[in-house]
Amino acid sequence: MPREVVKEEVLTLPQVKKLLEQREKEGELSYLQRLTYDYSLKLSKLSPEKAEELLNRLKSEGISPILAAQIVNIMPKTVDELRTIFASESKPFLPSELEKILTVVNSYRE
Repeated sequence: MPREVVKEEVLTLPQVKKLLEQREKEGELSYLQRLTYDYSLKLSKLSPEKAEELLNRLKSEGISPILAAQIVNIMPKTVDELRTIFASESKPFLPSELEKILTVVNSYRE
C-alpha cells in the first residue's frame, strides 16, 4: 500500500540505520528497508549522535546539507577525496578551506 510523503529530510547513513532499527522494533521491515538497513550497517562510519553533530557542524560552516551528509557518509581522509565531493559545486573551495573541513571531519573520526 503506498504511503504519503509527510516530509523530506537529508539523512546520513548512521541516522538511517538508527531510524530503521526503531522501525524494526515496531514491526518487520520490508524487503527494501532490510536492504537499506544492511547497507547502512556495513557502511556507517560513525554513531548516529556523532554523525548528527558533524552534520550540524559542517552546515554551520556553510556547506549545503546534501554535501554535508555525503561528507559524513564517506568520511574523507585526504583533501583530494574531499575535493571530489565538492566537484559538483559551482563555488571553488580554496585548499585552506578544504584543510579546515578535513580537520573538522578528523576530529569526529572513530
